[in-house]
Amino acid sequence: MKNIEIAKAYVKDARIILEEAEESFKKQHYHRTVRKCQESVELALKGLLRLKGIEYPKSHKIGKVLVETLKDDVANDFLQKAADIADQLSIDREPAFYGSEDSPAEGLFDREDTEEILENAGFVINNVVELLHEGMQ
Repeated sequence: MKNIEIAKAYVKDARIILEEAEESFKKQHYHRTVRKCQESVELALKGLLRLKGIEYPKSHKIGKVLVETLKDDVANDFLQKAADIADQLSIDREPAFYGSEDSPAEGLFDREDTEEILENAGFVINNVVELLHEGMQ
């Protein structure tokens, strides 16, 4: 299977997962919203790496690899913002799943935090869709 086909499949899944995040937000399941946003952003950005034939890290934190490997192909302002969003979401991922010593996961994120997270995830996904459409060529 060609890299472009795999990248498109990743981004398609990322868009569906973002819809799931939006649905969780509507149900006020903010911790699930965070988890779904993280999954969506990671998958879309790994699709971008795959498009260029770059083996992505088997890790949730991909910002550094993203910036280092795509700096010649993608606008730096988007790339850095996307890397920052992805890395922050990778940090938020664990407490969104398991909570903390002081709180279950559902008590760690509020509406305001999650609105920003959804907005950031949408920014990444929309830009990746555009880059994929352009083929980064």
